[in-house]
Amino acid sequence: MDIQNHYYGHSAVLAAYAGLSRPRHIAGLLQHGWTATSPVAAHFADFPHVGADPRQRRLLVWSHGCRGWSPADETRTTTPVGAPVLYLERLLQARGWSRSDRLGPVFVPFHGTRLVRVTGAHADLARQVAKVDGPSTVCMHHEDLTDPEITSAWADAGHRLVTAGRRDDPRFLLRIMHLIGNASRVSSNRLSTAVLYAAAIGTPAAVWGDPLTFGAQSASAVDELHATWPEFHTADPANGQRPDTGAAEADAAATALARRELGADALLEPDTLRAALGWGRTPNIGPGIQYYAASPLAKAAMVLGLTKRSEQSTQAMSAGSFSPMLWLRNPLAALPRPLPKGLPTPVTTEDPAEAVPRS
Repeated sequence: MDIQNHYYGHSAVLAAYAGLSRPRHIAGLLQHGWTATSPVAAHFADFPHVGADPRQRRLLVWSHGCRGWSPADETRTTTPVGAPVLYLERLLQARGWSRSDRLGPVFVPFHGTRLVRVTGAHADLARQVAKVDGPSTVCMHHEDLTDPEITSAWADAGHRLVTAGRRDDPRFLLRIMHLIGNASRVSSNRLSTAVLYAAAIGTPAAVWGDPLTFGAQSASAVDELHATWPEFHTADPANGQRPDTGAAEADAAATALARRELGADALLEPDTLRAALGWGRTPNIGPGIQYYAASPLAKAAMVLGLTKRSEQSTQAMSAGSFSPMLWLRNPLAALPRPLPKGLPTPVTTEDPAEAVPRS
């Protein structure tokens, strides 16, 4: 019922797993990334009535086993279905796929958004990564690739820059899986979705380096991440070195935690998943009408101040930096597009360096 349901190739992966040739409109809202706070606040705030009656439209979250929030604290019902990346893992493993180390180290810099920039000494961080891991594959957010200051910082330090693509590219997750599934280690300067993805499939993952500054967030936000999820912060924050002893045990603990945060215990079988998404034998026109009409109007009401987000939602969605002017700089970004295409079968990963740009 909203464009976020199709971000990062999530609906395309779910469709492939469910045995459909392409995604359909989802009867509700689907969590589109790991969040340190409640996904109800971080992802669903623009739709305060969705989930009030889960028989009609559901709030589909990845897990009810997260440390950062509890479904018992929410005023709306949430349904755990597991993260799409774990469904992709199942599809790949069914065809004999397994991870390797052939790419060497991969670094995923914490990125900004069209609403909030990450600021700080990008060049110093890039040189630090080169000193610790050597020239690495660096996966950039596609919007960061348009910033010469950021791209030159990483390229000048000798790194190979790639991107998984735009968030509306149905093959986005295939490229992420190629990177994390062939890395000797995946690192980032802040705890983020990519770190959990890597740890969940058994790739050593670590958070280290200058976290830089995200919007109006204070340093206490980074401290809270360290305190709440210490399993992902076992590397030395200054030089990225792993512990001298107990590295295997630390990796195993990170994998167990990541799979819990991503909802490995909530994964559904294809027929049950189709039911949860509202994908019956024939397409339902209701979610389509909501996608093209009701959803854009609800977002416009938020921007124009006709309805209000809670303070918690504003902080979770935009690091406390929300302003209608930020949204108005990109007035077409929230408009619905045609549903994404399905994935080619059999489903395989895709090397970002070989990807053909898609409009």
